Amino acid sequence: MKSGETVSTGTGIRKVLKVLRHYGAAVWAENIKEWKLELTYKADFARGLIDPVVYLLPYLLYGIALVGGRESASLQNLVGTSDIVTFITLGYLFIGFLNMALWAMGFSLRKEQFYGTLESVFAAPVPRWVFSMGMALHSILHQLLMIAVQIVFILLVFSIKINPLGLLPTLLVIGLMLVALYGIGMFMASFTLLFKQGWLVSEALSSILMILTPIAYPLAVLPVFLKKLALFVPTTYGILTARHFLMGEKIDFTLTDAFVRLGLLSLLWVGFGLFVFMLIDHRTRRSGTLSHY
Repeated sequence: MKSGETVSTGTGIRKVLKVLRHYGAAVWAENIKEWKLELTYKADFARGLIDPVVYLLPYLLYGIALVGGRESASLQNLVGTSDIVTFITLGYLFIGFLNMALWAMGFSLRKEQFYGTLESVFAAPVPRWVFSMGMALHSILHQLLMIAVQIVFILLVFSIKINPLGLLPTLLVIGLMLVALYGIGMFMASFTLLFKQGWLVSEALSSILMILTPIAYPLAVLPVFLKKLALFVPTTYGILTARHFLMGEKIDFTLTDAFVRLGLLSLLWVGFGLFVFMLIDHRTRRSGTLSHY
């Protein structure tokens, strides 16, 4: 390689690294801004940490009441494990990730509209998807904090039995699932730009996904057509594979299939979410309706 080409390549790499640092700073700034806003209202922040624990209890208590105890012979036959408390707790943790994509990311834009700062944020010298990555980073960190509170509560009150060797592959599965949920979050955020009331779509989609995702029951109990639909939802693979690693739940696909399908769903959802977001963003800017309502 000639010396001129080496200098040119080095300059190109430095430019790319400079742009990435610039984008990274914007993502971190958006994340910090959201934390500062949340911590301004400390009582509301504390309530947000306690709520998921309260919402989890009915699932556990109903389950224990219905099977007459913590161990279920029917659950053992269906999925190969009988501990209903650990089964439901691990499944319920994924509701938070689902809510992160369906509600937190979309409503971050709505909050900016309430504050009157959406135009200022969108005027920042970075692509809008960088702004959305900052929202996603904050949502993920917030969700991990809530999960930590839930796990501490469950360990203190019920205790759960998991295989510690399954923690690392479970984190890998969750990481892949989060990529797919980022795409769903982008899709939901775009509706805030269009309708201003993104909850109209979030609520409908959330209800459907809550049924399709085997959170508090095995996938086997769903009707056949719902079982097929559930295989297009990233959280289905997230929950089933995580419970397989952590408590030995039987799954109808290989681990290779699980990672490949999660990878494909991530590509599809991210591509689809970004496409819809950029399309609606372009339309909103052309019509000049960003600050309406």
